[in-house]
Amino acid sequence: MSYATYMQFCLSHPTEGYYMKSSNSIFGAQGDFITSPDISQIFGESGVQMIAVWLYSQWQAAGSPPNMRLVELGPGRGTLIADILRTITALNGKLSEKEKPSIQVELVETSLALRKIQSEKLDGFPATVEWRDSIDHVPPSTDSFTMLVAHEFFDALPIHVFRKTEDGWKEVMVSSRITGEGESDPNKQYPRLQHVLSPEKTAISTIFGNSSTRFQALPVGSDLEVSPTSFRLARKVGELLARQDTGSGKSPGGCGLIIDYGGANAFGSSRRGFKDHQVVDIFHRPGECDLTANVDFSYLKESMEDLVPVYGPMTQSRFLSTIGLMARLERLLAASKGDDEKRNRILQGAQRLINPVQMGGEYSVLGMSTNKGAPPYPFGMLDREQV
Repeated sequence: MSYATYMQFCLSHPTEGYYMKSSNSIFGAQGDFITSPDISQIFGESGVQMIAVWLYSQWQAAGSPPNMRLVELGPGRGTLIADILRTITALNGKLSEKEKPSIQVELVETSLALRKIQSEKLDGFPATVEWRDSIDHVPPSTDSFTMLVAHEFFDALPIHVFRKTEDGWKEVMVSSRITGEGESDPNKQYPRLQHVLSPEKTAISTIFGNSSTRFQALPVGSDLEVSPTSFRLARKVGELLARQDTGSGKSPGGCGLIIDYGGANAFGSSRRGFKDHQVVDIFHRPGECDLTANVDFSYLKESMEDLVPVYGPMTQSRFLSTIGLMARLERLLAASKGDDEKRNRILQGAQRLINPVQMGGEYSVLGMSTNKGAPPYPFGMLDREQV
């Protein structure tokens, strides 16, 4: 089978998939990994606050349409969207009743167990909430300014793995093997999984191995991880945000942020598993471990840049630092004066989020906005540096 099929089975099988079984403790200290919103007060009170302010500023730049729609892809436990809603509700509180927009929330989530947790997190907010099984089920809007967030979503989408040979791109597949080597009973055969190279070129290896000029330029012997699913879903993001004339009206457009592992380049061997906060082999306990791969942000950009202006990517460290994280950090530390334990927690959380050798450098941020004019802050800084 392809690695994409293996990854999809392990993560999304209806009954045995990692994200589908309520018995799997996925997030937090008791789970297998921690996402940025769950790390510390510094992200929840500052990082997400700054993200919400960025989204809100794009709504204002669009003329403050009367309806606001928040869309999150893969909302996890609902921590991020709840913090965004909290900030936007506070900002709307400064408006008159006539100026306040209605808020619609649409969450793309397939896990019923996670939907229940998200529902509890969002209870009490002045917004209507709906769940969608797929971004394909999120309808285009003709009367709402759409603000989309995808945080650690694309890294969990299935990837195909290709290898460039003298004959062209061939797919690296997943196959079973039988071996007793190293086991307690050498006479007994034990099933295992392994990578094998397809003997012939296939349609999918030829199409997607050459789907970007960047891929075509790679030398023979290169491995390449490509996610056609990511390309298709990113294009759908562009369609949702784009200004469009429809039979029932003209869409006011939208904005969005994609934050994830990866960078503006292709990857060949970034796939990995996570279990108990440790990186594990991708074939370790299938269905019980998280599987991820770095996101090729340039590939996402290529998929949608003809539909909506796309900016970046830039590192999470630079994005958060530039939009005000450090100023917020100073205020949190000042408020915690005299409580050394709390100050240390805040500092450690901030360090992990913005340190270039940790999440600060491992994560990148891609921005989209249909508003005309100069690139939205802070992405315009990248354009000025390239001049």
